[in-house]
Order: sequence, then C-alpha cells, then structure tokens
Amino acid sequence: MGGDAVPYELAGMITPWNLPLLLALIDAVPALAAGCTVLVKPSEVTPRFIEPLMRLVPDGLPLRVVEGDGGTGAALVDLVDAVVFTGSVATGRRVAQAAARAFVPAFLELGGKDPAIVLAGADL
Repeated sequence: MGGDAVPYELAGMITPWNLPLLLALIDAVPALAAGCTVLVKPSEVTPRFIEPLMRLVPDGLPLRVVEGDGGTGAALVDLVDAVVFTGSVATGRRVAQAAARAFVPAFLELGGKDPAIVLAGADL
C-alpha cells in the first residue's frame, strides 16, 4: 500500500438475506483492517445475527450494525464515504444511482446469476 493511501472514513455495507453473517463480514473485515469505520445494514429479512455478532465485537472496534428496510439502506448511501452493496440487480442499480448523486464510490456484487437450489430429483 502506498504512503498516500487513506481509508474511507465511513464505509457503508448493505448486505443480503442469504448468508447474512458471512456476507456482512466479508466486506466489513477488510474495510476495518484498512482503517475504515464500518456501518452495516443487513437485510430486514434476516436481522437475527446482529445481536450475537455485536456481543462478539470488541469494545472500541469501529463497527456498527443498523436494522431497517430499503429506506434505511437508501439513507445509508447519503451518510457514508463509500458504499458496498450485495444484492439484486434492480436494487443495485438504485444504490449505484444514489451513490453517483452523493459522489461516493460504490462497490456492487449483484445477484441473480448463481442459484443454489437442489431439487429432490437431482442426480447427485
């Protein structure tokens, strides 16, 4: 890393419902290691991991998790210095547009291309 590299002050993560803990931390941990403060907004469908996660976060670690629906995610884009989004193409498009209006970088992992459904008739 060059001497001029500066972490984003506040990095926002908007994470999906599938694998909520893993997909929240897969972007948050590198951001924390780079020196960012991290704000995670997980899917409102799977908020149950938040309390156990926050019990494990050491005091002083700049990681916070907020609950809410799409409105909360939309508000997050206006608050952060960079946004990371994992989810659908349609919502990713809205996140990218909001990030462009706020003039903050957006890192998007858009879904719909990797289904993981195994039906009873599958020849395993």
